[in-house]
Amino acid sequence: MNPRGDPVVRPSPDPLKIFVDLEGHEYWYRRELEALFSSLVGSSEAVLATSRSTADCVLQMEGAPQLKARFLDCYHRGEPEHPRRFVWDSGDLPTGAMAGLYVSLPSYMHDRRRHRAFCLPIRCAETVRAYDISDATHLYGFFGAISSGLRARMAAILRGQPEPQRGLIEIRDSIWHQMFDRSGLRAKQDYAESLRRCRFNLCPRGSVLAGTGSRLYETMQAARVPVIISDWMTLPEGVDWNSCSVRVKERDLARIPQILESYSEQWPSMAHHARREWEAHFSEEALLGELGRQIRPLLAWKHEQSPLNRVDGALRISLGLLSWNCRQLLTRVQRLRRLARKSPGS
Repeated sequence: MNPRGDPVVRPSPDPLKIFVDLEGHEYWYRRELEALFSSLVGSSEAVLATSRSTADCVLQMEGAPQLKARFLDCYHRGEPEHPRRFVWDSGDLPTGAMAGLYVSLPSYMHDRRRHRAFCLPIRCAETVRAYDISDATHLYGFFGAISSGLRARMAAILRGQPEPQRGLIEIRDSIWHQMFDRSGLRAKQDYAESLRRCRFNLCPRGSVLAGTGSRLYETMQAARVPVIISDWMTLPEGVDWNSCSVRVKERDLARIPQILESYSEQWPSMAHHARREWEAHFSEEALLGELGRQIRPLLAWKHEQSPLNRVDGALRISLGLLSWNCRQLLTRVQRLRRLARKSPGS
């Protein structure tokens, strides 16, 4: 309040000027990123800068960071960077060594001062759109590959339910390597059709440590309700997740039909909210503004370059390497066990 008792009107901050660093990416990934950023709409929260010199921060796109190089990167910088550099990391092996946005950073590695959970930068299924509520004929569904032990258990349990017809479980080979195919790939059309026909779409973690990949956001885009099955996942801030999603613990796979049945009356409203939240935060019209809202608090933290935080970054990378090696060993053991069960003498 001012001396006369009138409320003080604080000026809105200027839009955050973000320069996007696309160096070092192969042709296909860079092409998709260039198409994405050329389609984004500036807002009062953020605009794209044309050069580093005019930017408030640099956003470095990462798909599969080289961990040994990042380990050394924690130490080589002497002076604080200007403009500050942040990462948008969509890789399967996130470490949190750099401040920025992460698609699948596990909750036990998440530091809110330095990290924000966020969506994938690439639109993987371009055929997905908003579907009418009346198109949903199944209670729940999953369309995808068995890329983790969790998904294998989920598929086996749900197929053995007393009324398996309530769910639409379709196991297909992974088409992740065809993500950049924009020619109308049949598998992508089948995936979109699966979304259309199911009220709730199961989003279990796959080959990543914690996240659900693009499936969560594509479900919201389709005006369907995502069922998040990933105990270590950190969700993006600012979204009313309680109104538009269901979260199921990994130990409760057998209870999925009963849990989702309890939401039957609420699901039309939840589907509406899911689409609304996607439009407000993750659509092309909203994405740049959301980037600004997520990065601005990270920019306000001034201790990123301290020696202690550089050591913290190196330790995070070491933990990431250990997690990766343990997961690879577990995958090999599970593969050998499956082969042993299939052998004629078993």
